[in-house]
Amino acid sequence: MRIWTLFEVILAATLLFLGLYLLDAGSSNKAASEGQVLIGAVCFALSIITLVSAVRSIIWHRHMLRHSMRNQDRA
Repeated sequence: MRIWTLFEVILAATLLFLGLYLLDAGSSNKAASEGQVLIGAVCFALSIITLVSAVRSIIWHRHMLRHSMRNQDRA
């Protein structure tokens, strides 16, 4: 597994928790709720995009490893 994929998963998890926290804090606090909700929504959306990309990358690498091992067995 590439080191960047692990970094993407860690970054996505951090952004996911930060986004959910800011969305919760923004919805409960009326004074600064607009900015917190906006930043929370952006963090949440970025985390989902990054997490989907990392999972697709992990699945693709596993598929390529299985495919290359099958070709080596045939030779």
